[in-house]
Amino acid sequence: MLWGGWWLSMGSATALAQANLGTYTVQSGDTLFVIAQRFGVSLDALVALNHIEDASLIRVGQVLLIPAASDQLGSLPTTTLQALPGETLGMFALRYAQEADLLTTLNSISITARLFPGQPIRIPANQAGVEPLRFGAVRAIAGPEQLPQGRTGRVVITTERPLSVSVDWNGLPLPLTEVTGDGLQSIVLVPAPALLAPGPYPLTLSYLSTNQLVLTHTQTIQIIDGGYETQQIVLPEEKSDLLAPDLTQSETEKVAAVITQISPTLWWSAPFTRPIGSQYETTSPFGTRRNYNNGSSYGYHAGQDFGAPAGITVTAPGAGVVVLAEPLQVRGNAVIIDHGRGIFTGYWHLSEIDVAVGQAVQAGDRLGLVGTTGRSTGAHLHWELTIDGVAVDPIQFLTEPLAGIP
Repeated sequence: MLWGGWWLSMGSATALAQANLGTYTVQSGDTLFVIAQRFGVSLDALVALNHIEDASLIRVGQVLLIPAASDQLGSLPTTTLQALPGETLGMFALRYAQEADLLTTLNSISITARLFPGQPIRIPANQAGVEPLRFGAVRAIAGPEQLPQGRTGRVVITTERPLSVSVDWNGLPLPLTEVTGDGLQSIVLVPAPALLAPGPYPLTLSYLSTNQLVLTHTQTIQIIDGGYETQQIVLPEEKSDLLAPDLTQSETEKVAAVITQISPTLWWSAPFTRPIGSQYETTSPFGTRRNYNNGSSYGYHAGQDFGAPAGITVTAPGAGVVVLAEPLQVRGNAVIIDHGRGIFTGYWHLSEIDVAVGQAVQAGDRLGLVGTTGRSTGAHLHWELTIDGVAVDPIQFLTEPLAGIP
């Protein structure tokens, strides 16, 4: 989470930064109120110390400073490292893979503040051994060390000058999207296939240097188990032929030809809106392993199903261009939207299609109506998100931006 409107005075922030602070890593199910109660501190102090703009928005894995010593906390010894010429605190945080909000508090410096060469910056002592990246004109590569199956990671690349960097994720080329307007910082979305076996996988960056040498850097991202359940599905006899492998393969190839294109424009980067009313709950989450008709066919669920009566309106979650709008045998009446830069969303089993190929849509525009066409056992919306042709959990992007630094 980035810092926002809550700021301490310079004197108060310095005093807190020098206090016997501890840290706490946000766990699943935590709220800021619960954390404050757990450690016996006021909610306001917790919000102010960590520069939290919205107390309802904290993320799992976020490191919080706690403004009082506690038996439940680890102490936070610090050390100092030196800034490079022209560096901001944000760039320093990326270079040393640090929590930016933590450095802001420890140093009482705005994240956008320009540092002077050699300026000492405090970081947690247990991370002092982190070496700065040594990869030519690429100053920093900040991204996840691990990623659950079916989730999407963000890698932020900071360079000293505008570069044409190529990125390869385990054999899949990934496009970069510039985020700062000066060509010095870009983001690449790293999709983890839902069936990719747990283990380390390579992320390789390369670019052509000024002396025409190809420079390459490889680091790994550990894929971990996504914790998906298995679901038994029985299709009615009149739809059992939709399990035929040749039919499924032919339609998959048709859709793949659409969703593997890379549009140069990113039409939408903010978090998505829900494509169906919030009263309609998930009936089958993304990634669920599926067994059809007692083992006659296996697979996994590549989207998110929302149970809703036929005729309920389905809307676009963000701006884009319709690139498919037609009946398909397995997916039923289908719509696909291109949001740009390799990001697509799909809507299956509709009873009615209300858009046409080439039509531009905005968040909230009507796409069609819920139905049960194609390989479906009842009325519902199947919502799918693919990045560079890889299906990933779309629910992640209801709270996170598609691109940009969250």
